Amino acid sequence: MTLMEWFWDQKLSDWVQGIGSLAAAGVAVGIALRQERVEQSRAEAARVLRRHVLAAAIAPVLKDLNTTARVRNGLLKTIGRARQDEAPPHLEDLLIPLPDIFMNTIDRADVFGANVAARVYMLIHRVDDYNRNVRSLREWDVPVRTWTVNLRPKLEAVTETLEFLLPRMDAEVGALENASPL
Repeated sequence: MTLMEWFWDQKLSDWVQGIGSLAAAGVAVGIALRQERVEQSRAEAARVLRRHVLAAAIAPVLKDLNTTARVRNGLLKTIGRARQDEAPPHLEDLLIPLPDIFMNTIDRADVFGANVAARVYMLIHRVDDYNRNVRSLREWDVPVRTWTVNLRPKLEAVTETLEFLLPRMDAEVGALENASPL
């Protein structure tokens, strides 16, 4: 029996059904893959939007922290020229407050990626470290003129972290503004 005879001996309906089943399976796999890609793109778009919105919430706080750090830097320069008998400044004049909106949204910093999220957490640590030193210098009656030597490296670390974060947050906010249909 030749191949052609064998082929014609088979029921044509069996072949059509078999080919149809394979085609249906291929279409089902294609639809599932397409749905997965659509879901992935939606999830990515949602993650990008969350990142932009969070950046819009904390960017002004970071700018305020940067301004506060500059003011504290100027005060440290003034303190360095203080007289020996001069009273130390009030804590409120030197501390750098971390606003509630910043602290309440910080647990979502991972949307920015590992590098930026690490710097956000580093900023919190460095501000806390600076504030802890301010309180300690005041409590331990350290001479005012030496405060600059103790606080300047801590404040520079805060400023360095802010200088890393600010352009990235501004870029995120700019991307949100550019994507907005308004």
